[in-house]
Amino acid sequence: MAKKIRVLIVEDVVTVQGLLKGILAQDPAFEVIGTVADGEKAVRFVASLHPDVVSMDIFMPVMDGVEATMLIMQQNPVPIVIVSSLYNPDEVSMSFKILEAGALTILPKPFGPGHPLYTQTAKNYRNTLKLMSEIKVEKRRVLYNSIGPHLEAESSVLRSGSHPFEEFKIIAIGASAGGPVVIREILRDLPKNFPLPILLVQHIDANFTNGFCDWLNSTSNLQVIIAQNRQKMLPGHVYMAPGDHHLGLESEGIISITKAPPEKGLRPAVSYLFNQVARIYKKNVIAILLSGMGSDGAPELKILRENGAFTIAQDEATSLVHGMPGEAIRIGGACKILSPARIVEELRNIVIP
Repeated sequence: MAKKIRVLIVEDVVTVQGLLKGILAQDPAFEVIGTVADGEKAVRFVASLHPDVVSMDIFMPVMDGVEATMLIMQQNPVPIVIVSSLYNPDEVSMSFKILEAGALTILPKPFGPGHPLYTQTAKNYRNTLKLMSEIKVEKRRVLYNSIGPHLEAESSVLRSGSHPFEEFKIIAIGASAGGPVVIREILRDLPKNFPLPILLVQHIDANFTNGFCDWLNSTSNLQVIIAQNRQKMLPGHVYMAPGDHHLGLESEGIISITKAPPEKGLRPAVSYLFNQVARIYKKNVIAILLSGMGSDGAPELKILRENGAFTIAQDEATSLVHGMPGEAIRIGGACKILSPARIVEELRNIVIP
């Protein structure tokens, strides 16, 4: 028999505990090894029984999900999925603080039986826990602003040509699990006078797109906007893919938003964005692939590099999940392999005159 996925449910509402346990009981791949009602008990449970994945509530008595996640990731790291109520704006906002603490992704609480979306949200809950349980996490440490010897991996990768800054017209960024915190760090450290528009695809549940945009804007020097169809891009603005829509280009400087079919099950997909910027801007692109599981965007990053664009993949040491950038590096799609801090440094050096 295949090894079961051992799950800890952290949830203080008894009816929600029952709902989540019932959803997981529908799939024999899962084994719920415990349910606890506060973060302090969750920290102790993880230390003693080491579940494969934790389903983490946010607002709980004794200790909330932020502190519990922080302690778990510092002491006995395991994959943590935030399960958030969409009806509480404070909870959506708090969800992103838990991502900062080391959780892998955010998920809306599934609807109960009898709701028209029960089957869909239950399946999404199971699939997300299954995927996240496979990710190997390490003890949380300061990653995003450190520049150390491990970052010299870039020296083994040749840059495809030298570009004067005038050649670049657009930046395209793609990320998945582990990406939100990195994106926030990069946008926070870019200067207000940054001269290029940025297109951004982040794999995130559509219900959290607005909250993610607000969270980025709370620290970004650049204005972050949920992109609209046929919108004209402005320098120093970040245009984010709307929930469940691909982000592309109608023409140079004009955004296209579409519900074209998902690519490899993803919408928005980084692959779609990278193909679009390659089609319109050819080599005049800086494309960046950040932390995320799977391979979305990796082959397209290689195509961009072969076209003469400047491509960057996040280094393994600072990636929460090195799947997407790791695949890009493996197939030769990255001109440089950099930490988030070095990505900011590189953008400043090659874009700002």
